[in-house]
Amino acid sequence: MADVRRPRGTGLAAAFRAAAVDFYYQSIRLVPANLLWGLAFLAWLVVTVSTGPLVTLATAPLVAVPWVGVVRLAALTARGQDVVLSDVGTAIRRFGLVALASGAVLALAVAILASNAYLGASLGGPVGWGLTTLSLTGLISLWVLSWPYWVLLVDPEREDLPLRSRARLAALLVVAAPGRLAWLSLLLAVLLLVSTVAFVAVLTIAPAYAALVSARYCLPLSDRLERWLDGRGERDGRDAGAPTRGRGNDG
Repeated sequence: MADVRRPRGTGLAAAFRAAAVDFYYQSIRLVPANLLWGLAFLAWLVVTVSTGPLVTLATAPLVAVPWVGVVRLAALTARGQDVVLSDVGTAIRRFGLVALASGAVLALAVAILASNAYLGASLGGPVGWGLTTLSLTGLISLWVLSWPYWVLLVDPEREDLPLRSRARLAALLVVAAPGRLAWLSLLLAVLLLVSTVAFVAVLTIAPAYAALVSARYCLPLSDRLERWLDGRGERDGRDAGAPTRGRGNDG
């Protein structure tokens, strides 16, 4: 019997369909989790409008704390495990500090790259446009990397691994499948942008659905990549321990 904890490999279209089915059955849990994140995001928007950039930057990482609850539900669902609403609180207690630190690094990186992009556009000329291009490329790369990173961070089958190992696997996944993850990130960006037309969708539905799509797509890819890396390591180990062939005895 197949291991139900491991999602089968899917294409993008299949991941979107599977996520829709997941959301239908888990909506009673995903909507409240999404609403918790949405309220935190809304509070941060109010802070952004009413305060300066330093306060905006300092408070941005707080939005990542409820986000791990949403992504944890998505990862548990994709792994075929039982899901209850209290998993949100468990995820926040277990991954909250890591999420806060990750959010701080991400917010700082976005602030630096966005500032450099603006500076380059203001300077103009080859140097300015080169700086803008590199900064925008960095912002896009962060967006692409963020989807596998958050999913692997809370993956129930990898939660005992060091954070460095999970972050490394997310980065390797982007390197191994840049086109696939670029398409995933583009489609999810369009989904989230379109959902802002009805802002209530952002608060209750769209981010949770995007997390489900990411889990359905990234977890099978990461599983296959990890098996390939393990197999290559075993082969390299056997090759290193094997006797050298084709050399006679010079004695």
